[in-house]
Amino acid sequence: MEQFALVIPAYKPEETCKLTIEEAIKAGFSRVIVVNDGSGPAFEGFFDEISEFPEVTLLHHAINQGKGRALKTVFHHILNHKLPIDAIVTADADGQHLVTDMVKITKELEASPNHVVLGARDFSKADIPFRSRFGNRFTRLLFRLSTGAVLTDTQTGLRGIPVKYLPRLLDVLGERFEYEMNMLAALKKNYIPVSEVTIETVYLDDNKSSHFHPLRDSFHIYKVFLLYGFSGAASFLLDIGLFWLFVQLLRDESPEMFIIIATVVARILSSLFNYYINRNKVFKQGSKQSLLRYYILAAFIMAVSAASVHFLYAEWLGRGEVILKVIVDTILFIFGFVAQRAWVFRKE
Repeated sequence: MEQFALVIPAYKPEETCKLTIEEAIKAGFSRVIVVNDGSGPAFEGFFDEISEFPEVTLLHHAINQGKGRALKTVFHHILNHKLPIDAIVTADADGQHLVTDMVKITKELEASPNHVVLGARDFSKADIPFRSRFGNRFTRLLFRLSTGAVLTDTQTGLRGIPVKYLPRLLDVLGERFEYEMNMLAALKKNYIPVSEVTIETVYLDDNKSSHFHPLRDSFHIYKVFLLYGFSGAASFLLDIGLFWLFVQLLRDESPEMFIIIATVVARILSSLFNYYINRNKVFKQGSKQSLLRYYILAAFIMAVSAASVHFLYAEWLGRGEVILKVIVDTILFIFGFVAQRAWVFRKE
């Protein structure tokens, strides 16, 4: 166990945090790094007590800066002091990670030293709080669509991280709870292998000790997905608006081809807008290859959209070609979302 350090970011911790530290030391953790993330004067006594353990290194933030920043503080500490450890195990301070599961993480790290190891909770149990069950399923779906990574638990705080990956993880954006989600996305982008081990799902007093705020922190976690959705929605509305405009202009001029022509012109203009937003605001990366890939994808989706609306259109729909296009393009939007993430804007 000497090659591992247990890392605990702590903000206004309860007595369960001290008990966890004591149990971890008994289990063999000879190095425990705790961050007092600006808990305030009322908690000075607590941190004074745990600092008396010779195995504990206590780091301080003058004010609360968030879990992501606390983890980065530890990463800096380990790298700056060149601590003789191979990996760290991160755990929450609320007592909901069992020491037996922390030991399971170290065993997996020993078996797979090049992997980041995640403790995965089982959310299918009946006693799981609804907000946790729903949040996990929703986030897991978005995460899979956005990164291509299939994980059981995207919000787990119990993680085993080899020290050699810490420099790359310091570059990951985020200061609070969103950092952990961004970290998982960075693992996928950097081709860092991930393993999962099943851990116990523990909620003390209906998870009331958690400092995770569903509304505020969910926004931080999902904002990249929300921005992508906004970009797609704005482009979608622009495309529909231009399609309607050109349909009105071309219906009488070219009754045989007005749907296809309107689709092509509207898609070219809206795609220019969409590429600019995605490259500069969503993915914040791009190259000549990504531009070429984007328009190959756009041409494919445009052809499928035009052909689908053209062949599905029937006279009995009257003027329902716009509604038909909305249905077709909604399906193609989901396909385009995944294709842009996996192919167009992938890391070179």
